[in-house]
Amino acid sequence: MHDAPHPRFPFHGSFPRAFAALLDPPACDSLFERRGPRGGPDPKLSPWQWLMTRTYHQLAPAGSFSTHVKEITGIRISGSALSQRGKAIGWELLHEALHLALRPLADPALHPGAFHRGLRLLAIDGTTFNLRNTPAIAERAVKVPCGKGNGQPAFARMLAVVLVELGMYQPLAAAPGWQGEGEATLARRILQERELPEKSLLLGDRLYGTPSLLWHFKPALEKGGGAFLMRVKSNLKATVKEHLSDGSRRIVVKVTDPATRRVACTLELREILATVTVAGGGKPLQLRLWTSLMDETLHPAAELVELYAARWQHELFFRELKVKLHGRGDLLDAQTPETAAQEVLALLMAAAVLALQRAAVAEAAGVEVPRISFAVVRDYTAAMCKLLELGNDLMELPKRAIWVARALKQLAEVALIPWRKPRSCQRALRQPVKDWPKMKQPSSLPLLKSITINPASP
Repeated sequence: MHDAPHPRFPFHGSFPRAFAALLDPPACDSLFERRGPRGGPDPKLSPWQWLMTRTYHQLAPAGSFSTHVKEITGIRISGSALSQRGKAIGWELLHEALHLALRPLADPALHPGAFHRGLRLLAIDGTTFNLRNTPAIAERAVKVPCGKGNGQPAFARMLAVVLVELGMYQPLAAAPGWQGEGEATLARRILQERELPEKSLLLGDRLYGTPSLLWHFKPALEKGGGAFLMRVKSNLKATVKEHLSDGSRRIVVKVTDPATRRVACTLELREILATVTVAGGGKPLQLRLWTSLMDETLHPAAELVELYAARWQHELFFRELKVKLHGRGDLLDAQTPETAAQEVLALLMAAAVLALQRAAVAEAAGVEVPRISFAVVRDYTAAMCKLLELGNDLMELPKRAIWVARALKQLAEVALIPWRKPRSCQRALRQPVKDWPKMKQPSSLPLLKSITINPASP
């Protein structure tokens, strides 16, 4: 993984140029040449062009894949040919290309909110996408039982664990799974495939705050001078070794080997117990945090409790990915598990392109990235790319540069989210939720239309 942040963030009105800033075309073509499918005639689209248009297809508001290929490259190619090309490429190659492209973006001078005392803030979490009920998906994807009704879900699901750079909404690594893997399994897969950025502070919720996972995270982070801050469950056992001056304490945690169910080693960590109360009522929130930041003077407990709230940006990233970028909720368009993994990875690639565009707008506005609207940047980027590619031969390069500069200036104004005072809302329902019956066996029937001709009046 590249650890050097971008020295500056150019704003692009051309999608090929924006994608080239993310993924170098020669490097992409070299990867496909080494690991991609062999044989057959030369394709109309180069590997980089295919991946670039596949990413644009996730960003564009409407239209088929073949339509978007024609918009961006001017090449006419049928949807069936593109589908066959995608099946031949597979999802693993796209996964490698994604990791080749992703790198940290935050600069301490430009984005102080993305760091804590020199440590780059990262978060890891998982989300699910519903898969369509096609024969290929029913045959190869696992339907994980749920806790409602008779426990049989209506859809198989694609689980994706994503590592995100907080403060920039930049994905750094991902692991998809559709065979019933848990988030812990996919998180370990990320650690096996990727090196974490140097000097990082990793945040996670209670699913990742287990002794076994922390035992995997600790050496991977400490190798680059990093650390972790995780929320853990209240029933995990630990031995108190020392009480510290800020109210935290040093603890020793036993790590059990899942294979033998015996203690494999112990971890020495720092535990913080805190109660968070919001003004205006509501049940106080009990927090139990484990961290490898052992110096209570340099990292006071109250400061780390406040810092843990930054993990919520990961939830906002998933909302942007599934609602504002994908635009069709959590139901994917793919017809097979492999193409569903391709679709998720292309979504993450599109999110990375927009992270670069958003960083450029934030730099122009003189604010940090969270103050810039993701939806506005997405809409402007899609519209500019479509317009400029359509009139590519009608506008000279100097005029294109002026046009893009004006768009950036306008975006710095219209995409700026006004500062709002912190507030809290009571957790209550305005009206009861309706008890709709659960659809257990989806079906599709032809629409039968009946037309009656009325006789004319005498």
